[in-house]
Formats: sequence, C-alpha cells, structure tokens
Amino acid sequence: MAGAKQAPLEVHQVRSVVRLLTRAATQLSDDFSGLGIVFYDSLAELPFLPLDVSRDENIDLPVSGLDSVCDLLLRTARTSSPWHDGFHFVHAGSLSLTHLSQFVAPPLPDDPDQLPHASGARHMTALLASRVSGIVTVGLLTQEQVVSIYESGELTLQKSLKCYPSV
Repeated sequence: MAGAKQAPLEVHQVRSVVRLLTRAATQLSDDFSGLGIVFYDSLAELPFLPLDVSRDENIDLPVSGLDSVCDLLLRTARTSSPWHDGFHFVHAGSLSLTHLSQFVAPPLPDDPDQLPHASGARHMTALLASRVSGIVTVGLLTQEQVVSIYESGELTLQKSLKCYPSV
C-alpha cells in the first residue's frame, strides 16, 4: 500500500546503503550514467517491469556481497552498457542484487494537496517508490557524485561525495 510508513532503517542498513554508493562514486567511469537502487524487503506492492535489454551479456542474479554488487552496478551504469537505464533492486536484508534495469511506476498520492516535490524524473520516482510498502529506501548517485537517499517519501540524505576517499 502506498504511503505506508516503513520501520526506520537500522544503522547498519543506512551504513551499507551509503557505503555502496560511496564506493561506487570513487570508481566512476567517464561514461557513468547515474545509478538508482531500490533497497527492499518485499516487492509485492511496487509496480515495475524489466526494461528490454539486449541479452548479449549474461548476468547471473542474484549477486551477493557489497564489493561484488558494487562492481556489477558500476559495470552496468555506463552509457555503453545496455543495462544502464532504470532502477536496480537490492534485497535490504541480504544486500543481494536481484534485479537489473527495471522501469518503476510507483503510485501517485490520492490527495492533490500532498503532492511530493522533487526535481527530475529519477528523483521523483525514488521519492514515490520509497513510500511503497516493502521498500526500505531508494538511493541515487548522480554523474556529479551526489548521493540522495529517500525513505518513506522523504529525502533523508543528500551529499556530494566528490571529495571523499575510497571506502
């Protein structure tokens, strides 16, 4: 159900989300296209579809382990990769990458007085998706190395990582 409040992220989950995005930011390629990651407990309430991606490269999912997940996401988040578009899904409990290149269509709020505000389609999708039951958080990493974290329909963290060393 959209708008249902999630339990707050545990400290270790927040650190894992930020650590994954920070590690990615230190290793960006010249053709990095941005990265959107949905961290979830359940996908039952989130409308999504896989994007039609050329299957020339076979990627076996799930992928587990922070380093392995980060390496795969960096390899696919390049404009030269057919997997660069859409959101990628990571199970919050296991930190396993389970889905690549997904079109996400989160429900819109019913009340027009409570329309959320976000700049850009990726940020609006992240904000709205974070309101869906079963979604723990949505993390974005831009080409400018800015990390944004959305939880329960709120932007809870936004910071530039340009000056941060490797984690």
